[in-house]
Amino acid sequence: MVHALSDTNRQERRPHSEVTSDVKFAWADGSVHFRAMAAEGRCERKIVRKDLAIGICFQNPGSAVQWHLDGKPVLNKIWPSSGGSRDLIILPAGHEFVGRCRGSGQGLWLFIDPQSINLNSRIKAFAERARTDCSWAHDRLSWTIATELRKECRTGFPRGLMFIESASMALLAQLAYVFDKAAAPESQPFRALSQPKLSLVLEYIDSNLDHNVTLAELASLVELTPRYFCEVFRRAMGRPPHQFQIEQRIERAKSLLHRPLLRLSDIALMVGFSSQSHLNVYFRRIVGVTPARYRSEALSAQSGRYDVPSYAAAAEISKTL
Repeated sequence: MVHALSDTNRQERRPHSEVTSDVKFAWADGSVHFRAMAAEGRCERKIVRKDLAIGICFQNPGSAVQWHLDGKPVLNKIWPSSGGSRDLIILPAGHEFVGRCRGSGQGLWLFIDPQSINLNSRIKAFAERARTDCSWAHDRLSWTIATELRKECRTGFPRGLMFIESASMALLAQLAYVFDKAAAPESQPFRALSQPKLSLVLEYIDSNLDHNVTLAELASLVELTPRYFCEVFRRAMGRPPHQFQIEQRIERAKSLLHRPLLRLSDIALMVGFSSQSHLNVYFRRIVGVTPARYRSEALSAQSGRYDVPSYAAAAEISKTL
C-alpha cells in the first residue's frame, strides 16, 4: 500500500452533525475514501500523495466548490437551485490539491498505486496528466461505476473487497478510454445548437460572470465535447464562448459604473476580472475609454437630467443594493 506524503482534512466551523458519513476502505494497491456533508457543511481538504488520486465531487444544488491545483485555481462554482456539481479531478503523484466546499453533497476519492497500472500504456498516460473535467458523467459506463462505488461506500461495503478493487480499476480504465476518445478527431456530423440549449448556456454564463467558467462546464450543459461545443456556439453567436463571456462582463461593468459608491476595484471583481487593471484593458478595448472615463461621462450626463443625490442619500440607497 502506498502511503500519503500529506493527506489532511480541515473543517471550518463544522459541528460534528454536519458530517453525515466518513468512511474508508483499503486494499493492496489502493484505497477509497467517501465523505458526505449536510446542507450547512463546510470543509477544506489538502492532498499531496505518492499515488494516483481520482476525486469526484457530487455536490447538490445551492452548494459552492473551489479547487486549486498546484496553487492555481481550476474550479470555482456556485450552483443554482436547478443543478449540482459532478466535477472530477485527476491528481498524479506529487501534485498538490486544495479543495473547499460549502453545502450538502458527497466527495469520493480513489487512491491507486501507479505501479499497478504501468503495464497499460493508455491508462499510464492518462494517470500522468493532471486535469479537471465535468463532462465525464455523460459517459454512461463511467457514471454507473462511480455511482455504484458511491452506493457501496454509503451502505457499508456489502459487496466487499473484490467489488471495490475491481470497480475502482474499471472506472480508471473507462475514464482513460473516455478521455482518449475525446482527444481524437471529431467524428460526429455538425448540428446546430437548439434554442433551448443555447438559452441554457447563455443563462449559465450570465449567472456566473464573476467566475472563470470553463469550456468543459458549458459543453457539459448541452452534452457536447468541448471542441464541438465551441464550434456550434461560435456559429450561433458569431464569436467563441470566451469572447462572448468577456463582452458580457463588460456590459455588466457598464451597468455597475452608474453606481457612484462602488469602487472600480470592487466592480472588477464583481464581473470576474482579477484586478482593476485587468478590467481596464478589456473595457478600453471594447468600449474605447477607460472605466473611470466612462463613469465620469455617464454621471455627468445623468446629472444634467436629474438632481444628483447627496452623499448621505446615496449612502442610504447603497444599503438596499
